[in-house]
Amino acid sequence: MLLLQGLPPLDMLALAAIHNLVIHQMDVKTIFLNGELNEEIYMRQPEGFVVSANENKVCKLVKSLYGLKQAPKQWHQKFDDVVLSNGFSLNQADKCVYSKFDTSGKGVIICLYADDMLIFGTDQDQVDKTKEFLSSKFDMKDMGEADVILGIKIIRTPMDPTVKLMPNKGVTVNQLEYSRAIGSLMYAMLSTRPDIAFAVGKLSRYTHNPGLIHWQAINRVFKYLKGTMDYGLTYSGFPSVLEGYSDASWITNKEDHSSTSGWVFLLGGGAICWASKKQTCITVSTMESEFVALAAAGKEAEWLRNLIYEIPLWHRQISSISIRCDSQATLAKAYSEVYNGKSRHLGVRHSMIRDLITNGEISVVFVKTQHNLADHLTKGLNRDLVKSSAIGMGLKCKIKGATYMSMKFSRFKKLGLGFDMLMNDKDIG
Repeated sequence: MLLLQGLPPLDMLALAAIHNLVIHQMDVKTIFLNGELNEEIYMRQPEGFVVSANENKVCKLVKSLYGLKQAPKQWHQKFDDVVLSNGFSLNQADKCVYSKFDTSGKGVIICLYADDMLIFGTDQDQVDKTKEFLSSKFDMKDMGEADVILGIKIIRTPMDPTVKLMPNKGVTVNQLEYSRAIGSLMYAMLSTRPDIAFAVGKLSRYTHNPGLIHWQAINRVFKYLKGTMDYGLTYSGFPSVLEGYSDASWITNKEDHSSTSGWVFLLGGGAICWASKKQTCITVSTMESEFVALAAAGKEAEWLRNLIYEIPLWHRQISSISIRCDSQATLAKAYSEVYNGKSRHLGVRHSMIRDLITNGEISVVFVKTQHNLADHLTKGLNRDLVKSSAIGMGLKCKIKGATYMSMKFSRFKKLGLGFDMLMNDKDIG
């Protein structure tokens, strides 16, 4: 299945907030019946449609069909051919993003998610023309202004700057539901809740054998989420520059002496991508662990820069992406011409960072730890620090003049884990 890279399209939502784009949604009916087959494929006659006296004959497929392994690829190829022949350009960084702009700067961007698509237009007329074109080529369902995409609710709402992020007490969970609980939390974290990334990543390591202490920790995360259900990532449109933060916590796991990396990128006032990951290599110092995290952030920055570069809305030249790091030693190592260490894995990362800096794709600058938004992605922090980091990444409650994206918590019920199911476990206080 071909999907837009990442979940959800936060970078596009940030651009929509910056340029005040119209956002509409369409659905393609029976998508896999649209593809053209490049090879000969035969199938048995379907039950109820067997031709009398020719029961042993087979049918030659002339179109793609549900169940074929080629179906997703053929659908995407068909969509490619149709939109590219109409003057759209394919984004080389993400080949499910298409754009079409005229010399006056008016145009549209299409983001494809299998049979769902978002259409971003500079005005309603551009969106309507695109809808009319797509409907003439495919059997489409017009869903109007974008509301929910991939389980994510998109709302433009008033802003209350005095609202503070307040965790609330919740209910406990059944031990047999641990893996399902982690899956539900993972969905929220990957969608619109970077503030729980470290906790979810840490708890997921014990899915194979959770104990009471792990359940107490997971229950704390659900309590926090229930108390902040109305919170979502917000994009006010300012600042309209892409910036990142990188951090690491050395030897956070005493069992295997591994460290944790964390990074986050913001555009238009809100986070568009983030990660909290256990490092796959062993480092012997804080500087080394910080450098591993910086290399991961640099790789993501390179991809984001390539993606935005091909969006016609970005009229000015893209400056180097600033990545903020709270380690002076790591900063010095990044700008050092020569790597004199003995670790091969760090040497490779140093070469990559040096190339990105030399080519003007990124710059690495120092930031104090208390202002590093990636700090809470690498370790558990107290409530005030988590709160300030969350607000810094654009997590706010129904704000004015911004695009607002929140997790629909009905999604938990679709996954079989609703908050009403987390109420009667007496083993967890």
